Amino acid sequence: MAIKVGYQNLYIWLGLAIATVSFTAIACAADANSKDGIEQPYQKVGNVRTLPSLQTRAKPPLQPETLHLGMLESQFFEYAKDNNWAAIATTQREQYTMHQLQPGGEGLYALPDRKLVYVRGFTASIYFENERLMGMRLTADNRDRPMTTGDLLLLVRAWFPDDMLSVIYQVAPDDPRKSVVETLIGTIPKSFEQDLGKVSLPFCRAIVFPSPIPVNTLSTCNLSI
Repeated sequence: MAIKVGYQNLYIWLGLAIATVSFTAIACAADANSKDGIEQPYQKVGNVRTLPSLQTRAKPPLQPETLHLGMLESQFFEYAKDNNWAAIATTQREQYTMHQLQPGGEGLYALPDRKLVYVRGFTASIYFENERLMGMRLTADNRDRPMTTGDLLLLVRAWFPDDMLSVIYQVAPDDPRKSVVETLIGTIPKSFEQDLGKVSLPFCRAIVFPSPIPVNTLSTCNLSI
């Protein structure tokens, strides 16, 4: 009888041990599943995605420095040097200086519509009073295609976007292209006035206002200078 009781106790302890191990395994599995459910949203799936490299946007051509009446002679020559203008002659009369130059053909944008105009088709006489810009006289260059009146007024706007300027110019009456023979932007010193209007043609006058006012091509002609 004692032996039977011992076997019964052994069976009871063995059953309890198996039950304990099974319960522990189930609990561990449940805990693992619970952790997997929490961490799942933060797991990386597949290849790691990276942002595309930044690309530099294409930039439009740089607008050359603009001009303004009263600017220093040294500032003007910085512009001329940057745009490959060539010196022809220099004349000094009293406090006035005239530099005759050949433009470099640079392209400028006339505001507000950014119309492109090229600085070519003429030679330029640049007038300074005590080293301050006061005016420019442009004469047609027979070696190049001359400017039209429309190109001239666009050029004045592109050069002097912040100034209101009086522009006088000569055009042959029978020229369908209205090619400009000579023009004066701003003023000319009295000691150089004899250089103006050597061709016997009437002058026209136009006023170019500062940007953003559109360029007005209306002119008053048959002027005596």
